[in-house]
Amino acid sequence: MSLRRLAVILAVLLVGACSAPLRPVAVAPPPILDPDAACLKDLGDSHVLFERQPPTAEGVCKVVNPVKIRGDAQLSWNQPGMVSCAMARTIERFETQVVQPAAQKLFGQKVVRLIHMGTYNCRTMRTETSVAAAADGQGGSKGGRLSEHARGQAIDVGAFELADGTVISVKKDWRGAGKRSEFLQEVARTSCEYFNVVLSPNHNRLHQDHLHLDIGPHRLCGV
Repeated sequence: MSLRRLAVILAVLLVGACSAPLRPVAVAPPPILDPDAACLKDLGDSHVLFERQPPTAEGVCKVVNPVKIRGDAQLSWNQPGMVSCAMARTIERFETQVVQPAAQKLFGQKVVRLIHMGTYNCRTMRTETSVAAAADGQGGSKGGRLSEHARGQAIDVGAFELADGTVISVKKDWRGAGKRSEFLQEVARTSCEYFNVVLSPNHNRLHQDHLHLDIGPHRLCGV
């Protein structure tokens, strides 16, 4: 075979190869994570100390994806508390992005313990009227709108303990002009960016000793 003929054959083959239609490459779609599983993964990645809990079975008091929290790698809780996974994730951000920076700025040390007064509780909202009725033996907690505590979407924070053992109490330190009051006021004010409802001693007499934080459907920055 002459070199000229060989060159012609190679040219024909090359043109045919270049004109062949391109075949699309199949790309696998990204996996769709279950929302509950994704939330639990976030807690684990954030080093939150938690245990999954079985679904609640108290009628209307249903908690979505409940977990029991003991704190995280930097901060422990005075007692375990059960909340929804979404609430646990919000609390973790509140602790790391609000509480710790405020403590470092004002005291030069971190908070090592969060002292809370309650999380999940199957009950209706407490008002000054209902509390007064309960004190009179009239069952003031019956009826009314369901509390966000009943959905595992609320926590009542009573105090914070610093690394040197100093306890900053909402009841004792909220009002005043010192650093403790400044810390509590700043934490409460900034927490409105993370929680839908924040209630402080400025809101009413029922919150004189704690900060109520929740991620319910209503919005109120009561600081």
